[in-house]
Amino acid sequence: MLPATELWLPTRYTPTLTGTEDFPTHGDWLLKIVDRAWRLPDGSRIVLDPWQRWLIRHILEVFPEGHPRAGRLRFRRVVVSMGRQNGKSVLGAIFGLYGLIRESGALVIGIASSAEQARIIYTRLLAVIKGNAQLAKRFERLTDTRGISGKSGSRYEIKAAKSAAVQGLDLSVGLADELHIMKPELWTDMVNGTKARKNGIVVGITTAGDDTSTLLLDLYSQVEKQGEGSRFGYFIWEAPEASIPMNPDKTPNEALLGEYLAAANPAIACGRIDLEEAVESTLSMPEVDAVRYNLNRFVKSTNSLMPLSLWMKCAGVLEAPVRPVFAIDRTPDWGAATIAAAWQAADGRIHTQIVAVLIKPTVERLAAVCMELNRHSPKAFVADNYVLKDLLAVLKRSGLTTRAITLADVTSGSEMLYAKVKRQDLVHASDPLLTIQMPKTVRKNVGTTFRISRLPGAEIDGVIATMEAVYAAEVVQDIGDQLFV
Repeated sequence: MLPATELWLPTRYTPTLTGTEDFPTHGDWLLKIVDRAWRLPDGSRIVLDPWQRWLIRHILEVFPEGHPRAGRLRFRRVVVSMGRQNGKSVLGAIFGLYGLIRESGALVIGIASSAEQARIIYTRLLAVIKGNAQLAKRFERLTDTRGISGKSGSRYEIKAAKSAAVQGLDLSVGLADELHIMKPELWTDMVNGTKARKNGIVVGITTAGDDTSTLLLDLYSQVEKQGEGSRFGYFIWEAPEASIPMNPDKTPNEALLGEYLAAANPAIACGRIDLEEAVESTLSMPEVDAVRYNLNRFVKSTNSLMPLSLWMKCAGVLEAPVRPVFAIDRTPDWGAATIAAAWQAADGRIHTQIVAVLIKPTVERLAAVCMELNRHSPKAFVADNYVLKDLLAVLKRSGLTTRAITLADVTSGSEMLYAKVKRQDLVHASDPLLTIQMPKTVRKNVGTTFRISRLPGAEIDGVIATMEAVYAAEVVQDIGDQLFV
C-alpha cells in the first residue's frame, strides 16, 4: 500500500470513499497482470512510477461491501490532467488492456483529435500483447489498424473524432485523449455509450487547454461541485499559478519554477524526469507554451507572438545575400504588399530583411518587382497559395522558380520563426515596418500548435512575408520540391 503523503500526489483529486489508501479496487489485480506481462521494446519488464500505480488504483476504485453497488466501479467518468511527457500514453494503454480482459464481449474505443494520435495508445498496447505469448493467447486478431479482438469477444477499436462515430455503441471502456480539443458532444456520446454496462467507464487524459476548450473547461467547472457519492473522478496536476515565477530583478526564479513543474508533472516529482533539464527546457519555450504544456494551466487562445525586445535582440549587420528566398504577402484589402528576403549565412544563421513595400499593389506590379529581383539568382519566390495564387501562376509562366506556401507550412513557419528568434539563430535588418507590425502580431492556438495571426484591424504583411522567407530559406534547401505543391 502506498502512503498518501507523496510529493507526486495530484494538486486536486477525488478522495476515496474510505478516505484512506485502504480501499477496494480493480487496480490491484490489473497491476499484477501489468507487472507480469508488460514488456518494454528492449524486452525488460515495465517499472511504473509510484504515481502511476497510485492513479490506476484510484481510477478503478470499486464500491465497498455493504454498498448497493458493491464491487462495481465507482467512477463512470474520469478526467486526468497533467503536463506533457509524463507517460499518459502508457496509462491509456493499461486502461485499454483492462477493458479487453475484464469481461467477455467488452468494447474498448480509443479517440483523439486524429487517428494518428489515437493510434499511439493502441500501438503501444498492441506491441505489449504481441510481445507476451501468454497474453497473446487470449486474442484471435491483432492488427495494426483494424482492431484487436479477444477470444472472449472483446475488442479494441480506434474511432474518428466525430460524434456519429460512437453514437449507439455499447462501450465498456472509452479512452479519450486530448480533451482540450475534443468536442463536448463526442464526450457525451461516449459517456452515454457506457450506461448499459455495469462497469462502463470513460477515461479522459489531457493537458490544459485555452479559452476555446469548451469541454475541458466544463469538466473543470464540475470538479468542485462533486458530492461524496459522485461518479465523476478528477485527478489534476497543475502549477500554483499560470505564469513563470520571476525574481524581483525580472529574471526567472528557477527554484520556484522547479516547484511549479513538480506540482504539474508527477514524473518530475517522483524523479524520473530530471528537474534541472525540465527547468532549462521550460525557459527555452514561449511562455504561453510553457504555461500550458509544462505548468498545465489554461492560457488564452490568442497571445502576443513575441515581445518586441526579444525581436530586437536579433538586429544586426547582414551578410551579402547568397541565393536568397523572396517571400511576398499582402494585406487583405490589397492596400499594401511586402516582399522579404532571407538566406542562410556562413555561420548557419538565417539573415532576413524587407526588400520592397508596395502601396495598393496589383498582381502585375508585384510580378514586375519579382522579375527585377530575379537578378539575385534566388532559390525561389514563395507566397501563400491562397492569398497570392494568381501571382505565383504569373511568375511560374515567366520561368521563375516558385513555391506555394500551404496552411501546414504557415504553422511550421510560425513555430520556426519564434524558435530562431528565441535562440538568436536569426539576424534581421531592424526594418521599421517590422518594428511597427511585430507588436500587432499574435499567435493563435491551433490544436497543439499555433499560427501567426493579427490583432483586429492590424496589418502584418511584413511579419508574414518575413516568416515565410525564413521558413523557406531553411527548408527549401533541405527537401526542395518535396515540401511545397
